Amino acid sequence: MKPVRFAAAAYSNSAPLVACLSQVDPNVEVFHGVPSMHLKELLAGRIDCALIPVAHAIQHPELTILDRVGVAADGAVRSVLLKCHKPVDQIITVARDVASGTSNVLAELVLEHHVGVSVEMVDDTVGADAEVVIGDRALLSEPASAGDMDLAAAWKELTKLPFVFALWAVRSDFDEVEHIDVLTQHAAQMGVERIPALAAGYAEQLGKTGGFWKEYLEKSIHFQLTDADRKAIKQFKTMAAVHEVLTAQMEN
Repeated sequence: MKPVRFAAAAYSNSAPLVACLSQVDPNVEVFHGVPSMHLKELLAGRIDCALIPVAHAIQHPELTILDRVGVAADGAVRSVLLKCHKPVDQIITVARDVASGTSNVLAELVLEHHVGVSVEMVDDTVGADAEVVIGDRALLSEPASAGDMDLAAAWKELTKLPFVFALWAVRSDFDEVEHIDVLTQHAAQMGVERIPALAAGYAEQLGKTGGFWKEYLEKSIHFQLTDADRKAIKQFKTMAAVHEVLTAQMEN
């Protein structure tokens, strides 16, 4: 039997979605790498299902988005930050995080709508007034000189909605979409039950305590998506389209 090929970034916040896939279905193969590369591999048919950033997911109608589980936060997430080197109302330039087009778009929308400043997104952190930092690097970082803005918390204040960072996506012509949908939901349920063990592993690998990682994965992130999460995806798509930031950020 041909294996079902999955791809996901090796971030702590995606581990509960990925860790038990092969236990649910021994025919699964999981590849780890960069989310943007996973999208290219998925579109090319070299993998069957990928955990991709929501900004990529909503731009590709040729993909089927599985919106039952994902990586989401309802308020402060602690791992998607705008690190400010000037007071937030004085920010003019923001350095992108090359790992996350979604977070770059989110930063631009939050600054315009929540703070009231229009910014230029740049590639170089040198001389930038602020920078987007995501993932475990953000979670373990010290606060910037003018403080950190938690972008998920700012989005919540702005829209009263949670924010979905990543979703499973399958090519629409793949003939096992329903099987993968059930598989990912079951794997997520098992993965959430394994959070204490996953947290202990991250404590050993990256530092901090098991309790630190457990609190992050259980309190800052949720994996079972709700109607509010699905509404938030639509809101993000609408706002990004109106301000024409989605395509611009995805091309950089």
